[in-house]
Amino acid sequence: MAKGVLKELTQQDRTYYNCADVQQLLGVSKSKAYKMIADMRKEYISKGTLYSGYPDGKIPRKIFDQECMIK
Repeated sequence: MAKGVLKELTQQDRTYYNCADVQQLLGVSKSKAYKMIADMRKEYISKGTLYSGYPDGKIPRKIFDQECMIK
């Protein structure tokens, strides 16, 4: 572990999904996963639900789970 890092986050610890997570959850290609994330981000940023400064390539779990009816 790198100096100054207190804990490495696992997938369960994170509050977001990245491309690899979306690929695994939905069984889609890498390009499709990135497109889905980009489209959801754009939609929720325009609604004002998601801050425009949220990192590219990531989508909050709550939004993704709700949108894809996962939980």
